[in-house]
Amino acid sequence: MRHRWIHSEKQRYYSVVLVHDLFDQWTLIQCWGALGSHLGRLRIVHVASKQAGLKHIEAISKRRRQHGYEQQATNRT
Repeated sequence: MRHRWIHSEKQRYYSVVLVHDLFDQWTLIQCWGALGSHLGRLRIVHVASKQAGLKHIEAISKRRRQHGYEQQATNRT
């Protein structure tokens, strides 16, 4: 499950991917940085379950909206 938010005024992005890995664990991969730049940051968070990962994504989405980001449509799951 891939989610992406953009702040067009500040030229910033934030993306999150929830993956089920080869070790049967759920992992949340968070990336953020400046649009048009190859630089950025990455955080990997292991979550207890898919539902826990979805709750993290909901909280992230709420924070991104509060900070002026708009969620972008993604065509990959």
